[in-house]
Amino acid sequence: MAGYTNAPTRTMALRFGASVVYTEMAGVEGLVHEHSDLTWQLLETLPEERGRAIAHLYGRDPGHFARAAERIAATGRFTGIDINAGCPVPKVTACGAGSALMREPALVREIVAAASAASGLPVSVKTRLGFHPGNVTAFDILHAAEDGGAAALSIHGRYKSQGHAGPVDLALVARVRAAASIPVFGNGGVNDAATASRYAAETGVAALLVGQASIGHPWVFREIREGRSFGPGDSHSSYLALDEIRRAWIAHLDAELAFAELIASKYPSSAPKPPPEEIAAIRFRVHLFRYGAGLRGTSYMRGRMSSLHTRADCVRALDGCLECERRFRARRGPPQPGGLAS
Repeated sequence: MAGYTNAPTRTMALRFGASVVYTEMAGVEGLVHEHSDLTWQLLETLPEERGRAIAHLYGRDPGHFARAAERIAATGRFTGIDINAGCPVPKVTACGAGSALMREPALVREIVAAASAASGLPVSVKTRLGFHPGNVTAFDILHAAEDGGAAALSIHGRYKSQGHAGPVDLALVARVRAAASIPVFGNGGVNDAATASRYAAETGVAALLVGQASIGHPWVFREIREGRSFGPGDSHSSYLALDEIRRAWIAHLDAELAFAELIASKYPSSAPKPPPEEIAAIRFRVHLFRYGAGLRGTSYMRGRMSSLHTRADCVRALDGCLECERRFRARRGPPQPGGLAS
């Protein structure tokens, strides 16, 4: 999720029904250094996130966690702190953080206690089932989190060896939840209303975390709340009314522009050198294909990707994409009974 879940993306998630949002992972070592602007930029928020944003941190030094947590609390912008003890990315595990912490429950307890005492904010832990089938660490991390004073545990129902693919072991998640004295949140494989319903029913978790399925499709939060899934043959945005897609695209683009202007004004010495409008357009490129998944105009945008430097450039590209989809829908005719297109 690195590079995707910045403030504009989180803002869109909240608008479409997410209860709270997590920042990108920020390293506590960077947050406590004197020259740490680039790391702190990961924790910048937009106004709509106030009171509903959780700072997502990684590292392994309790002292660093304490100092970072104290500074985070002082911003007044976060409702909690989440400690990552499950990320399988080598860049993170190589420094003993992320899923590497699953081998060190005593250290997890110490980190939770340090962050909680220093910040006064609710502290949660995100972890996985274990390293691989047959090597389950989730119960040890659960008890360590509880002993350290954690407010909740989020469990990704896969093993480190699986990365972000493969089956989710809902039965084992349910066992972890049953053993807990704190709320347990479920994560992994929640892609739509159907998978969310199954996850909740079979595990009894207190809440669900949605990650990859929300990128380019913020409507997924609304679908889950309303119990709606795609119609037959539909994919991502292909069932939505085109004016709703356009409104969401424009709103996300404008949030990117507002965020780029915020970074430029708050971090003038380390902000990217192009003007904020160009930075916003460049960063929005990565979302265009995600929003356009299932639409017939994605090839139109692909051919223009390198020429998107302003808000107007982006609007023209997405309007061209939607025009291709509009012609396709006119040829296709009304949606089939049972579908969600309109």
